[in-house]
Amino acid sequence: MENQSDPNPETIRDFFDCIHKDYMDGSVGKVGYKFLADMLDGIQKTRSVNLTTIARGLSESIRLHATHKRLSRNLDDEEILSAFSSAVLSRGASHVKSDTRLIVTMHELNKKYASKIQYLSGSEEEHQCLGFKVCEILASDYQSDVYYPIFTRVWSDQVPDYEDDAKEVLKTIKVVLKHTNNKGICYLDDLSLSPEVTTQIILESDFDFISLANNVNSKIEYEGHQYSASDLAEKLDTRFGKMMYKLIPRIQSNPPSESNLYSVDMDLFVHAGAFKVNLKETGRKLQLITLKTKNRFVGELSIPVLTTVNNLKSRKNLMGLVESLMSKNDVVLTHRHYKNEFDLSGFRVLKFSRLNLLVMLVQTVMFYEMLVGINSLKEISLFSTTPHEGNLERTYYRPDGIDKT
Repeated sequence: MENQSDPNPETIRDFFDCIHKDYMDGSVGKVGYKFLADMLDGIQKTRSVNLTTIARGLSESIRLHATHKRLSRNLDDEEILSAFSSAVLSRGASHVKSDTRLIVTMHELNKKYASKIQYLSGSEEEHQCLGFKVCEILASDYQSDVYYPIFTRVWSDQVPDYEDDAKEVLKTIKVVLKHTNNKGICYLDDLSLSPEVTTQIILESDFDFISLANNVNSKIEYEGHQYSASDLAEKLDTRFGKMMYKLIPRIQSNPPSESNLYSVDMDLFVHAGAFKVNLKETGRKLQLITLKTKNRFVGELSIPVLTTVNNLKSRKNLMGLVESLMSKNDVVLTHRHYKNEFDLSGFRVLKFSRLNLLVMLVQTVMFYEMLVGINSLKEISLFSTTPHEGNLERTYYRPDGIDKT
């Protein structure tokens, strides 16, 4: 990814100062500036979204209550939220190129025993989870050791104008693409997006995307016939292949630790082919990638992938895109683990706009820490073109003494 002209800022306050100068044009005033700088500094120091904890972390030479009151008052300013979220997204968009992965992922932000938060969904009486849905877009170049969380959207089924989750995800994508000038390819996260949401996004998309399609509820047309993506993937041949290795988790302890997270390195022969197809409902021209994996213990599996990416006739282009898709989960799982450091479910605000600003502030702290190297993607990838190192069980023969343990 391309970095901006400013050097790596030494502190998160320096980082915010750059964002403020480049993208905010004084729109929040001196009071808003100090509030945002203090919140970012406090969240980074305390890894908390609790205002009392943040206020204590700032160690101001005034009463803690006064600091808390000032932070709480400014957290309620929706103009600050609007200006800040747009500025951070613009800063993130500066890293996005035409082939940058824009990974679209979702999760729930639940709040036990809460009932008075604005637009909260669910019901304690009906034993439903109380909380919100969150869509995040993570910008990542294939084979880079960093990623950037560039935009977050929060909603529930109680917010005004809510239709369904797919529409909210589409709104999130379109806001991001407006700031990137339609640069970037949306990688739809099969770990968190439901088949219904994925299907609707694909059918309503007018942007570049790639997605696993084994559960997509839409017919595709190929050579005058209609198929499900899974059925067609089984039918079609593949042109290119290579050996890859996949880390398989063992039964994990609770909570899991790094030492017991993975135990088996499985050899997989991965082969793929790409074919021009049309979506039946919209007529949009796509490529169906038939992705097949083979191992002597689990047999052969066929996985359909739908994408708008063209020029997949060469081994380099097709297998490069396949490897980029397979490594997407490294980013998603790293981000999930990283985000847990901040305990977002610990928020104590009642207004929806306050929650949105807190989430955006945490995202900005993570952005900064990735930018300056405080955090990065883990060196161990789930999929690799070479055997994974370490004391692992293996589904293939490897001479003793080769592992670097």
